[in-house]
Amino acid sequence: DNGETVTIADSANPDQASYRMSIDNLADWIATRGYIS
Repeated sequence: DNGETVTIADSANPDQASYRMSIDNLADWIATRGYIS
């Protein structure tokens, strides 16, 4: 996918330890978790 997909590990949710998403969704995903870059 030419680097368009990332895998995120999220230890806050033991039922789903990681997520795969496009980089287009990554910023929104981070924002919903309150992370600051």
